[in-house]
Amino acid sequence: MKRIDNEVGTRARDKELGFRITQDTTESYFGSAVLPEKLEEVYGEVTDEVIENNKIDGIVDNYFCKRCEKRFGTFESEYSKSLNKNTSISENYISEKRPFLSFLFWASIIWRLSIQDDSGFKLKLKEENKLRRILDKYLVLEINELTIDKYDSDLSDIGYKVVRSPNFSDKYSTWLHWSPYYERPYSLIIDEYLIFFYFKKSYLKGMVKEFYGSEKFKNQADFNTPFSEEKIYGIAHEDYQIISENIAQLGARKRIENLSWKLDMIHQRLGGKGKQMYPEYKNEIMKRIANSEEVLAKKGTKEEYIKIIVDTIDELNNTWANKELR
Repeated sequence: MKRIDNEVGTRARDKELGFRITQDTTESYFGSAVLPEKLEEVYGEVTDEVIENNKIDGIVDNYFCKRCEKRFGTFESEYSKSLNKNTSISENYISEKRPFLSFLFWASIIWRLSIQDDSGFKLKLKEENKLRRILDKYLVLEINELTIDKYDSDLSDIGYKVVRSPNFSDKYSTWLHWSPYYERPYSLIIDEYLIFFYFKKSYLKGMVKEFYGSEKFKNQADFNTPFSEEKIYGIAHEDYQIISENIAQLGARKRIENLSWKLDMIHQRLGGKGKQMYPEYKNEIMKRIANSEEVLAKKGTKEEYIKIIVDTIDELNNTWANKELR
C-alpha cells in the first residue's frame, strides 16, 4: 500500500510525496518538483544520496509504445475534466455524460496495474486478456472518434462502481491501495476514489466483503456499464477519514505481527532459550520503535530497525552482565 501526500492543492505529476508501506518496512519517495522546504520537513537534510536513491514505484516511462502512451493520455486528459465538475455528498451524481469514456479510463488503469511487475495487483489471465482486447479495440487518439459496438460480447457483462470523497486530497493525504484477496469485485483505493470493478454482473448479488468500512457506500453507488453515463457516489471527508484510519490500523497490526515474528527469529539465531524473544527485550525494542524521534522519511525503515534492535540488545545484554558481576 502507499500513503500519498501531494503538495496542498496540487495533483500534478512530479509533485508526489509519499510512502510505500509493507508489512516489513516503510520507504519514502518524492517527485522532482516537490519544494525543497517540504523535502526538508520530511527528510531533514536532503543529501545527494537521498536524491540518488529516490524511486517512485508505479511511474514507469517508456513502458508502452508512443502511440499507446498517447492513447492512454487522451483518456486521462478527458477524464481529468470531471475532477472539477459539480459533485454531491451522500448521493449519486453524474461525473461524465459521455458513455464509454469513463469505463475505458478505469479499465486502462486496472489493466496497467495488473501487467506491471511488483504492483501487488493481478487480474486473472482471462480477465486481463479481456481488458487488453477492449482497450486495443476502442482506445483512440482523438476522443471524438470514440465509438462503441453494442454487440461486443466483451462489454456485455462488465462494469464498475465508484465512490469518491471530492477534493479530499487537496487537504489530506490519501492512499494507493488494493487487496489481492478481493476479486468479486476487484476493490481499489486510488487517491480520493474507491473503485469496485466487476467482470460479471452476478457479483453484484454476491457476498459482501468488508473493505475498510466502505461497504455501505459501495451498496449505495450506482453500477456503471460501458453503455451508461458515469455516476459516482459522493462521501464526506469524515467518511473517507474513517476508511483511511482503518487502512492505517490494518497496516500497523500487520507490521507489529511481522516485527514480532522477526524478533523471535533473531532470538533463535542468537542462541536464545525458547522460540520467542525474551519479553523484556521485545517490549523494549517495540517501545523504542514506537517512540522514535527520527525524521518522518527515516521512520520504519530497515536501517532504523536494525540500529534500534542491535543497540537495544547490546544495552540489555550489558545490563544483565553487570548485574551478574555484582
